Amino acid sequence: MKKIFYFIIVFMISLVNAQTSIFGGVSGLAYRKNNVRDTILPTDTLYNKLMNFHFIKDTSSGNFFKKLSTGLNQSSIFMVSNKFGGAEKKVYAKVGSTFINSNGIYDFNDTLKINSAQPGHKIMTFAKSDPKNKINPIIFINKKTDPTLLIPEILVFNTNLSTINKQKIETYLSIKYGITINDISEKNYISANNEVIWDSKKNKNYNFRITGIGRDDITGLYQKQSKNWEDNNFAASLGLVQVTNNQNLNTLNTDSFLLWGDNNQALSFKEADLLSAHPKRDMARIWKAQVKNSGAIHIKTNLYLNHSGLGQNDKIRLRIFANDSNYQTDNSFDILGERLNDSVYIFKDAILDSDQDGIDYFTFNLNDSQSEISVQITSTCEDLGNGVVKISLPENILPYQYILERTLTNQTVVNSTTGTSSTIVFNNLPADKYRLRIRKQGQTDIVRTFDLEGIINQNVDSHYLWEGVPIELDLNTATYQYKLISPVGNMTQVAPYKLNGTGNYQLKIKNKLGCEITKTLSVLNQSDYESLQNNSLFKSISVSPNPSHDGNLTVKVELKSAKPLTIKIFNSLGVLVKEGQYSSATIFSIPMSIPSVVGYYNIKILIPEEGKGVNFLIN
Repeated sequence: MKKIFYFIIVFMISLVNAQTSIFGGVSGLAYRKNNVRDTILPTDTLYNKLMNFHFIKDTSSGNFFKKLSTGLNQSSIFMVSNKFGGAEKKVYAKVGSTFINSNGIYDFNDTLKINSAQPGHKIMTFAKSDPKNKINPIIFINKKTDPTLLIPEILVFNTNLSTINKQKIETYLSIKYGITINDISEKNYISANNEVIWDSKKNKNYNFRITGIGRDDITGLYQKQSKNWEDNNFAASLGLVQVTNNQNLNTLNTDSFLLWGDNNQALSFKEADLLSAHPKRDMARIWKAQVKNSGAIHIKTNLYLNHSGLGQNDKIRLRIFANDSNYQTDNSFDILGERLNDSVYIFKDAILDSDQDGIDYFTFNLNDSQSEISVQITSTCEDLGNGVVKISLPENILPYQYILERTLTNQTVVNSTTGTSSTIVFNNLPADKYRLRIRKQGQTDIVRTFDLEGIINQNVDSHYLWEGVPIELDLNTATYQYKLISPVGNMTQVAPYKLNGTGNYQLKIKNKLGCEITKTLSVLNQSDYESLQNNSLFKSISVSPNPSHDGNLTVKVELKSAKPLTIKIFNSLGVLVKEGQYSSATIFSIPMSIPSVVGYYNIKILIPEEGKGVNFLIN
């Protein structure tokens, strides 16, 4: 009788173990290790134990070994770690024949590496379809030897999941741990209810440090406060931020999400600009928020900014732009920050997406002792076209000295000149970007910038090849306003600006003073484009390495006859980041270097008669 009872128990246990379960509406979950806890013991410390406001339990003191009761010949593996990347190859785990280590996942047929010189928080996704060779269904987690190693969660599915189901799991992990899954790929964030809560293509210039708060009861996600592991300068929280997510007692409706990503620019404040559509000292980094609110009440958050080195009287404002049109016209809703200590500011009760269109933009603005000093350009558009710049200053500024510099090269154009009136006049200035420094004894420099070439020098080509896919223009909406008129007269005044077919488009570009020019952009079919190329003065163009990891590149150009050459490099926002001019020749090999900021770039190669564009990537 005892033997029969024993075999019944063994049979029932085996039957239970043989069943796979469901996670977040995705079936086939064979194994899950969730190493997060929210309770706090007196011995707990935040140092190296915190991942997006969750405490991480220590991994087991010994090896972990489990034999699954299901075959894994078509497996999908998800693993979170804070040590992926770098040069080490420590083995963290083995799932079947697949080894997971600090440099990625290695398998006898498949290899996935984390392309990162420095170790950091990453979500590893690995899918294997190997119907001929059944994987040994074993999960092995190595003994923990590194006290700073965190592996908070592993999920293993016994099937090669569909793309959407993989994105659901990655979305859950990304929001929970503050780890971006996009990098520079086009991957949407999808809730368990199949709703896109971050559209990568629509937000293509903001796919950096994607982070969020949200509640998804199907997966058990309830993230009330977040910061991205790459960014200790910005955080968002329902109410006041707490030590752990679990301690935050504020509530959020289920199936509600607030996700944000940034444009990958510096956290520094720009100098006040005299010609820009955004003349204030806004931060170069801009965030875009995508909101899905299942309730009638707006999602109200506290935003935190950590920014050191500011004076005691300096003020920081949060600027929220309800839509792209408001951003381009510099129309914002502002919240004054409350200083918590020397470097941390809180912006209370911020409501993103107040107009409920699902999208907002926001950034921060510095108001320091020099920001309110009235400095204005009084030139006409005709003056500016002729290189005449007239700048008015307050009457009480006398006496003063002024210096004029080229922004991109820091070359001094006018050095330490004494101002004799409240107006400065520059004549015959070449088209370039300039920085004006006004010095008054005992005071901080007053700095203003202005760009005499940007309205003409845009990141656009004269000719495009139509291949059946809309061509999106990367335009500098932070500085200029645009109107794109299609061949049939349709007008676009907010991003994205797309060329949707063949024909001639008119792009109107306007600066703060209302000075406007029009560029004609021709979209050609294959035969017309090839005919144009046959008449080109360019013989060959190459850029290497492409992609680059460190921002170093070499541009090689061969021309049919000797010509002077200009190279301009624009980032994905249409902002000029580097330029060079070179004497007349037929063959060029030009080494160049730009800051190694991950993203897409466009290299414009220009001779007097024509120009070419080459896409460039830093990863």
